[in-house]
Amino acid sequence: MKKLKFEKMDIKKIIISCFLVIALVLQFAFLSYLYKALTPEDEKKDENVIMSYTSNGNFDYKVYLKPNEFINEEYLGQDEAYILDLIDHVQINSLYSFSSTEKTNVTGTNKLTAKLVVYYRESGDKSGNPEILKQESVIDEKIISFNDKYYSTSGTYDLYLTEYLQTLKEFQSKVKISVDGYLEVLQETDFSGLVGGANYKDNYNKTLKIPLSSSVIKIENSKSTPKTNKVYEGDLVKTNKAVMSYIVIANIVVFLIICILLRKLFMFTNKSEYDRVLAKILKSYDDIIVNTSTILDVDKYKLIEIEEFKEILNLSRELLLPIMNYEVMKGKETWFYVIKDDILYRYIISEDRLKVAKNEKEKSKKTKEH
Repeated sequence: MKKLKFEKMDIKKIIISCFLVIALVLQFAFLSYLYKALTPEDEKKDENVIMSYTSNGNFDYKVYLKPNEFINEEYLGQDEAYILDLIDHVQINSLYSFSSTEKTNVTGTNKLTAKLVVYYRESGDKSGNPEILKQESVIDEKIISFNDKYYSTSGTYDLYLTEYLQTLKEFQSKVKISVDGYLEVLQETDFSGLVGGANYKDNYNKTLKIPLSSSVIKIENSKSTPKTNKVYEGDLVKTNKAVMSYIVIANIVVFLIICILLRKLFMFTNKSEYDRVLAKILKSYDDIIVNTSTILDVDKYKLIEIEEFKEILNLSRELLLPIMNYEVMKGKETWFYVIKDDILYRYIISEDRLKVAKNEKEKSKKTKEH
């Protein structure tokens, strides 16, 4: 019986795989047609350039100081080391400019945002430490609208760090874990244009990063690099619109079929109950789960075992604390826990527990049938 089921499963996998190959071939054919229709071979040659344009942006800043007995200056300039406790505010001058070889009609937005990022200080390698809090606010947003070869905009803004530092301290005092943070100022320019009947879209970003976890800081100002692009004759749609519409619709339908076939194909993959349960939790609640690479010393805490994941999820939300995660034994056992003062709330997923729960469920089902 097992052999028959195995053979039946293999036949289904072969059939689905064949249909998948056919669908992928069709998808490639449709995409190739669209590419050739919209991008003729001679389109990218210099003689077919309608217009070239350049975007450029920059941040100038001054660091204004609180009255103090150490430094007499009202403010310090760029690229210096600053004592965080002496900073009153950072004055930022945001600049953006656009220039083109031809007159062009452009519309878009120029947005300046400040984003507080807090991450778990697990190791010295900051790139591997998970982010556990993000708070973003819009400082300013301007509408871009012009019909010319040249355009520029600028704005001066005072950025006070006190509020962000207070948020960082309050969060650390609540979660009871070591965290670091920084403030990222981002200038985002998104625009679309029209020249000679050809449409184009583009964007330009510039960032300024202010650390908030060290006594002495250096502000990271990304290098100002102009971004140049060209608009070609091939950007004009030269294909019959009706045919293009049918090809686009067919392409979407084939893509959906590929997704369905891939899902059915992977349904046959042998995956343990433990892996399925763990993957579902990590996927559903990745915004509040912090993965750790070191095991916790349980003896330091009063241990309270939690029977269901929903209970520890509700506890995390009530206490405004992240759920820490550590896989004790690869493919066998994982801990999810929340720490509040000297109390450790722990929920365990393990292969053995899942087997016991499954057996009890089957026994209960048989008892009800009899």
